Amino acid sequence: TSLSFADGTLYSAGWDDLVRCTQGQICNEKLKMEAQPNAMVAGTSLTVVMTVDGLVLVKDKQIVSELIRLHYTATALCVSKDDCTLYVGGDDCNIYVYNISGSGANPLAESHVIKGHLKPVQSLALSPNGTQLASADVRDVCIHSTTDYSTIVSKGRWCFHAQRIGCLAWSPDSSIVASGGNDDNIFLWCPAKKMKRVHYRFAHRGGVTGLCFVGPNAADGGDWMLVSAGADGCVNWWNVEEDAKKKFGL
Repeated sequence: TSLSFADGTLYSAGWDDLVRCTQGQICNEKLKMEAQPNAMVAGTSLTVVMTVDGLVLVKDKQIVSELIRLHYTATALCVSKDDCTLYVGGDDCNIYVYNISGSGANPLAESHVIKGHLKPVQSLALSPNGTQLASADVRDVCIHSTTDYSTIVSKGRWCFHAQRIGCLAWSPDSSIVASGGNDDNIFLWCPAKKMKRVHYRFAHRGGVTGLCFVGPNAADGGDWMLVSAGADGCVNWWNVEEDAKKKFGL
């Protein structure tokens, strides 16, 4: 149901309620969840597992928290690279911000609630420089500052998807965010050019299920290669550099 990579270990979750920890081609550990896992995100060494009943924190191939039950149903996750901040989207249309402490059965402390969506939050993505949080529902893509949680792009501005927006991805230089939806479309957005967009129609028949910017120079912002996966069983590679620079003047 989900994959994440942290500290040299690939974590995979399945319908058998297990999270498997793999290094190389060998599965070293199997972690039994108390409820069905349906999503995972990783920081640097911390992995957060979202289950149908709450959240579980995993580190060094070990469960380091109890099943953390929430007063809402979690629908999307994002964790900072320093493993200190967790963002959780809910079915109540809010985004909850938690500080992560070092230990304890429940190391999460709620610090802020970001409001603004009119529909349940379906996906979250933190920019590589850590200053912007992208969020999406069934129509809108929004951008929030992680410094004071102010809204950079509000609902009603980037609202051109027709169905659930299941994935978001930032460019390595944090200037562009890509969104993929069940409507088969991929959009490129630029917070500095809010009125413009790049639209790739019919990217995947049946919907876009995953997005990621990749490349040997991605860490220093040198690459503009976007990889998308879809319900059609295909993985597509998009060199978006020319389109992005032409449209947004980067």
